[in-house]
Amino acid sequence: MAITSSQKEWLSGLRDNVHGFMATLQVQNQPGHFKPCPQGSCDAGETAALGFSCFAHKIYYSLGLLETLSPQDQTAWLDFIRAFQKPEGISPHGRWSNAFIDPGLLHAIQEPPYLGIQLTVRRFLAGIKPPQPKADAIRAETKQAIATLAQMGAKPWYPFPHFPLKARTLRRELNRFDWSQPWSAGAKTALFAVFIQTQAPLLEQVDRQNLVETMVHFLETIVHPQSGSYYRGKQSPPRGQMINGAMKVLNALDWLNQPIHYPERLIDTTLEQGPPPAGCHVVDWIYVLHRCSLQTDHRKTEIQNRCLDIIDLIKTHQNRDQGFSYQPHNAQTKYYNATISQGLDEGDLHGSCLLIWALTMIAALLEWEQPGWKIIRP
Repeated sequence: MAITSSQKEWLSGLRDNVHGFMATLQVQNQPGHFKPCPQGSCDAGETAALGFSCFAHKIYYSLGLLETLSPQDQTAWLDFIRAFQKPEGISPHGRWSNAFIDPGLLHAIQEPPYLGIQLTVRRFLAGIKPPQPKADAIRAETKQAIATLAQMGAKPWYPFPHFPLKARTLRRELNRFDWSQPWSAGAKTALFAVFIQTQAPLLEQVDRQNLVETMVHFLETIVHPQSGSYYRGKQSPPRGQMINGAMKVLNALDWLNQPIHYPERLIDTTLEQGPPPAGCHVVDWIYVLHRCSLQTDHRKTEIQNRCLDIIDLIKTHQNRDQGFSYQPHNAQTKYYNATISQGLDEGDLHGSCLLIWALTMIAALLEWEQPGWKIIRP
């Protein structure tokens, strides 16, 4: 089976159509400032900006749209992202110094309710950390900003130091993650990998290579040769957890320039079942196949045929405004537990970023070159 003429026509027109959609999100006279969706943005969607700017930049990069901007606007966009870095952090004590902090987002994130002293003590004694949604958002958005800057060969104004800087600390943190839930544990691991690769070289007396070797050795202890996936526990995680978790680990290995342990087995595991229609599941499924296929031609023809089906699935996420929604016909409503939109039948930035990324990887898997298209490293 080959890519059809209608699929080629649709993909060839994607750049111009998405460019028009992005124009409806751009805040006038503010390079880099975008709304999360054209009509239904609300609450944090009106005040937050950092994450949306990063998503938009990845879309422009993926489709070769950056060349439509003047050099001055491109520089202004990078400076817009850099401006969210706060040397003083968010407290008088310098907590989260040099992090990228979006006050509009943090204000909209609700802290979890107090559980009472007895339950709090029991959870503490059991080694269960209390939820920290604002801290998680700061860490994740800092990673997002640094990765976006790195994609363009740029750096933050100041190095970010809030990650394990010693091998023993990194090993302890990786072991603390709940690897029976590899999606979450893998995401935290990928976050460390970005900081190790991009920030460790900027910090004095940090042995980046030792950190890389420590992470790679740890991942060797949790990989399962039978499935090629990464987890701990007597039972395999649910399929969504397994594939999405593998995606995060493969992302970490990519940042560290390390090979995948069992790419053929992981391809077999991934092809056993297609992805659910939500944007993150689709892109994670494709990402695993794409990364593994860079190391092996295992089941190449079958992967290509499945990709043709995924193109049609992704088309169901495209709206009349030519953007893509995270869920079919519903713009994304939540971002780090903050309400950003009413969920109207319209495209949204996050869904568009994810599904355009998936399409660039599909084009590579199909060996179908589209001028200007590039694959991001998230």
